[in-house]
Amino acid sequence: MLSEFIFSEYEKGIANTDSGNDSEADEEETNVEESSEIEADDDINNVYIPDGMIYLNKDVQVEVEVLRPIANPREELDKLVGCDNIKHRMDELVALASYNKTMHELFPDSRQHEVSLHSIFFGKPGTGKTTVCKIFGSLMRQAGALTKGHVVMCDRGTFIGTLWGDEERALQQVLDKAYGGVLMIDEAYLLNSQHPHDPGKAVIQLLMKVLADEKQRNIAIVLCGYKEPMMKMLDLNQGLASRFPNRFEFKDFTVEELMEITRRRLKDYDYTFTDQAWEKYGSLLSQAYAVRDPQTWGNARFVANQLERIYIKHAARCVQQQPADKLLWRTITPDDIVPIEVPLAKARIGF
Repeated sequence: MLSEFIFSEYEKGIANTDSGNDSEADEEETNVEESSEIEADDDINNVYIPDGMIYLNKDVQVEVEVLRPIANPREELDKLVGCDNIKHRMDELVALASYNKTMHELFPDSRQHEVSLHSIFFGKPGTGKTTVCKIFGSLMRQAGALTKGHVVMCDRGTFIGTLWGDEERALQQVLDKAYGGVLMIDEAYLLNSQHPHDPGKAVIQLLMKVLADEKQRNIAIVLCGYKEPMMKMLDLNQGLASRFPNRFEFKDFTVEELMEITRRRLKDYDYTFTDQAWEKYGSLLSQAYAVRDPQTWGNARFVANQLERIYIKHAARCVQQQPADKLLWRTITPDDIVPIEVPLAKARIGF
């Protein structure tokens, strides 16, 4: 009877958080095939996107982030700094999905190519995995491979509850929410620990069942994380590895690419560096890059954090000096460029 009570509470939660959308959700659930073509032609803002609340049991609930699809994914992909290998692979998937759609219209009775969108994103923090995932979903929506293109972001904490069966309930709910879009599981290897009784293993096994269902085409599952532990997880589970044919590797940005990322972030706030400030910043960034620890280097996230420190120093200076020229309030000088703190590599124990 406990499971009945849990799902009763879950349904109440859905009713409370999605009030006003019940009829729309019901129609979507019962008429997916009929509504998909219509929905694909609707304005992007009219696409129904579920909330992010997950009910593990009557006492535990978690909230996941749900990213709406974007209207101009091709433009956003082109704007990305670097990532040429990823852009090329995305173009190939879009072309195949578009080809399939056209072939189905021209030859509806012929067998079509099966396009698997399930993917692995290898890369460290700050290399753009989440950004590309959002673009990926929207690109596949435009190509007709997905009906919504939104992204549901999860990690180990999304699935691990306090009662037996929480993992299955959580997975089913995130799959339902991600239907028509992308289910992104960050640091997916944390679900595959060596402990024989780790509940995360149940999530992997349940996920395998979903991946084995060839009818589950209107969803893309993306596993993200550092390359080495991700490869280890896939090596230990060849069945899982075979279900993810698309592999994208997000490499560290070069110094030149990090400088370009800096330029673009400065435009967000209309800041300008003086030539001397830009030279000082570039020199410090190059020094930090040269001694970076590959395991802790933050890439674009590192740049964002550094700029925040510069903005704070700049704001304090302007408040103190009160420049008469208003343009100076948005001009970064060498005095604003603070030393760059680089995380030190952790000492290794052993031989």
